[in-house]
Amino acid sequence: MKRKQLRQARKRSAFLLILVLVVVAMASLAGLTFARSMLNTHKISVAYSSRLQARMCAESGLQSVRLFAALSRSERDELGGSEVNDRFYARNVMPNLDPERRGNFTIISPAMDEFGSYSGLRYGLQNESSKLNLNALAQLDAMAAAGDVTAAATGQSSSGDAMSMLASELTAGVSSSIAADMLLAIPGMTEDIADAILDWMDEDDETRPYGAEFDYYAQLPTPYRPTNGPINSVEQLLLVRGVTPQLLFGYDVNRNGVLDDAESQQMGMMGNVSGSSAGIASGVDNVGPPALGWSQYLTVYSMEKNVDQFGEPRININASDDMQQLYDDLLAALGDETAASFIVAYRYAGAPGGDGTSPLMALATMAAAESSEIDGALGAQLQSLQAASGDNQANGQAQTQPWSLDAFSTFDLTQAGSVTFGQVLDLFDATVTVQQGNAQVVYSSPFGSLPGEMALAMPLLMDSLTTVDAPGIPGRINIMTCPQEILYGIPGLPDEKVQMILEARVDGSESETRKHETWLAVESILTMSEMRALLPLITCGGDVYKAQVVGYMEGSAAFSRLEAIVSGVGDVPEILFFRRLDNHERGFDIPTLGQRFDATLSGGTVMQ
Repeated sequence: MKRKQLRQARKRSAFLLILVLVVVAMASLAGLTFARSMLNTHKISVAYSSRLQARMCAESGLQSVRLFAALSRSERDELGGSEVNDRFYARNVMPNLDPERRGNFTIISPAMDEFGSYSGLRYGLQNESSKLNLNALAQLDAMAAAGDVTAAATGQSSSGDAMSMLASELTAGVSSSIAADMLLAIPGMTEDIADAILDWMDEDDETRPYGAEFDYYAQLPTPYRPTNGPINSVEQLLLVRGVTPQLLFGYDVNRNGVLDDAESQQMGMMGNVSGSSAGIASGVDNVGPPALGWSQYLTVYSMEKNVDQFGEPRININASDDMQQLYDDLLAALGDETAASFIVAYRYAGAPGGDGTSPLMALATMAAAESSEIDGALGAQLQSLQAASGDNQANGQAQTQPWSLDAFSTFDLTQAGSVTFGQVLDLFDATVTVQQGNAQVVYSSPFGSLPGEMALAMPLLMDSLTTVDAPGIPGRINIMTCPQEILYGIPGLPDEKVQMILEARVDGSESETRKHETWLAVESILTMSEMRALLPLITCGGDVYKAQVVGYMEGSAAFSRLEAIVSGVGDVPEILFFRRLDNHERGFDIPTLGQRFDATLSGGTVMQ
């Protein structure tokens, strides 16, 4: 009996031991599960924190762009400029010994080779003035269509109604196509899409030969109206007939400004070849959209701040309220009594250099001269118009003498001036007629159009003077940074002159004259008449920048990518456009963005 009880007791003890082991195992499993849950939560928190820190790094990069845009042109140049600048490469925002906690930002843009074609990447900003401004293009087209060209064709000349009518016949078919021709220079652009874009922005409902107006869009499954005015973004072109996302953005799926291997392969599989300068120069139609799409060629934001290189407001030589103040301002800016007095005297009795033809009229003439239809009636009209201009210029010539301060004393500066400048270049080869007794004496400008004279006077005049009170000048094309396709599309620039400009862009010259578009005349690439005609279209500046900013942690996968357009035209830099690109992934590997030597190690020192 006792043995039986003893065996039962032993059995009970073994059962309790097993029960304890089960309880301990379950408790351990619960603890392990909890620990793993906490570890995963910690990892998620760290990843979220790193992602947030990367976003803050990207935001810091954007604010650095605003700060850069607020600087004057000379200050930007002293800091290395906007094109290629180490200040935009791997800038450390969050110093830390641990690479996983070290945060940077890099600002990156598509690079351009010596031929003016997009190729590779660079660390810098993209000047929006390097692109074709659609709203400015529509305004140019509207001026031509409204007849403003012929209204100003004769300027102050006395050629009479015959020349005006002749100019009207000439420009009726030529100047109205300038805008379309500039669009057609973009790779992959067709006549029907170019006309449809211009129809979308013009104020009327009249359909161009290959365009589309409201009657087309009204028949769509979801009808809508054309803007019939300025557009707010390039993406709005997706509403225009014939414009597709692939045309607008090309094959650059991740929007990093360069074709990766997979994107290049896709482009090859599609059988498309991007347009080239050879195709443009030879007149062969471009095949397929450009690799990076039309968005790299078009903008609605380009503008220049109307200030000098030091950020000081330019002097408006058309100001008419106080001529004495104008003289004092000019004397302070130019430091030359002869120059200041002649400019003020011009406001009373001046005549511009050249033949008096308006820039837009001259531009239409240059475009017609480039046309393949120069023969026949158009050629005859051109010859007649040029002959009429030449006769008028010859008839207007008289004996002149150099400008002197004695002649300036005959003007009453308390009276407002009645003559205005069309552009600053009107000063070159200009004349001032002064009544002295019973005779009129014609004085010549101290600013001549010989290359040596222009090289001395042009930088100061173009930097210090303006003819408008506007805070900014929109829409002009930066000939030093724009793609070569856009250069080929500028009316009045033959292929050989475009080649000369492209060669000059990479010759390393740091001449002061190269800071202004008038270097084309100084270096005899263009005549003064051609320069006057192209001045409203081209520039060497621009104060609105596009920035693609990548914030990232050097030792982890955390990143944040954004795209913004920042304007430095106002007193406070303004963000005109903002978009996050995180859905397109990082777009660049860490070595491209920049990392220190210890970024792949567990520790180490921070590399300065």
